[in-house]
This record gives sequence, C-alpha cells and structure tokens, in this order.
Amino acid sequence: MPKDRAIFQDEQGRGWLVEIQYGHPSPTELGIYAARFQCPEDPAEPVRVGFLQIDAVESGDEEMLRDALAESDPAEAIG
Repeated sequence: MPKDRAIFQDEQGRGWLVEIQYGHPSPTELGIYAARFQCPEDPAEPVRVGFLQIDAVESGDEEMLRDALAESDPAEAIG
C-alpha cells in the first residue's frame, strides 16, 4: 500500500500535514493525485487543496511538497 500522507515544513518553519485524497478526479495514471494540506501549528491558516505527484509524498521530498503547497488554493466549503 502506498504512503498517502507526509509531514513537511514550509519556508517559515511551520509543520504541514499533506494527505492524498483518493476518489478525486485527477490523472492518477500519471501519478498525480489531489491533496489536502493542513497546518496544525497555525489554526488560523486555512486548509488548502491542490495536486501533486504521489512520489513527493512517498519519498517525503520537502521541496516538491512545498512547491505543491505554494500552488494549492484555500479550500471552500460545499453547500
């Protein structure tokens, strides 16, 4: 089973949790998955959503994870 979550630090040194969102329409055949980013150290920071290569999560590549975080958007409530 592939690793589907990782913890990494942003440029400010804050810890972020990234989790793969299975079932989201994304080109998984290319290794690209939807992801949810949460900063437990800063509750005022909104949850963010974006896309990333699953290799970044599996390997814990912080540079790739920071790039995916930078390209992500704040999540919006449905309904």
